[in-house]
Amino acid sequence: MTSELLQLLEQEARVERDKTLAEARARAEQILAAAQKEAEVLQAEHRRRIEGLRAQARTQAASAASLRAAALLLQAKDEAIQSVFARATDELGRVAKDPTRRRGLFRLLIEEAAQGLPTKRGILEVSPGDAGTATDVSKEVGLAVEVKETPQVSGGVRLTSEDRRIIIENTVASRLSRARTALVSRVAEILWGS
Repeated sequence: MTSELLQLLEQEARVERDKTLAEARARAEQILAAAQKEAEVLQAEHRRRIEGLRAQARTQAASAASLRAAALLLQAKDEAIQSVFARATDELGRVAKDPTRRRGLFRLLIEEAAQGLPTKRGILEVSPGDAGTATDVSKEVGLAVEVKETPQVSGGVRLTSEDRRIIIENTVASRLSRARTALVSRVAEILWGS
């Protein structure tokens, strides 16, 4: 009986052990499955986050490149416009040196400066060496002014009224400077369209 009882106890212990092992294995498999699911979720979240960061980095890089390209384009356009004005200034300088064209230029500058200005006994100032041309043109357009040479005037005329309260400077450089603002957009339109 003792041996039977011992066998019975051993058998019961084995069953209990097998049952406990089976439960432990099942629980371990559940824990493993849950851990694998959690790991997959974490990996998926990590991938999404990494992909989001990559997309954000690509967008930032593209935006930075786009801004840089726009800045370079604006710089190139500005340089092209500056070049147009530099060529215009050079051409106006050539006109001013050509005696035939210079006389016409002086006539235009003097007539424009005198518009609406009381010029009788006024003073017409010109660059050194231009007094003769200025005197002749003044007589042609009917101005009774005193012509003086001064190094302060270059490439045009400065007309002062008799009472010395009104001074009109009309030089090639001043005209180009005044026209530049209005012409920049027109030059850009000619170069690149609207």
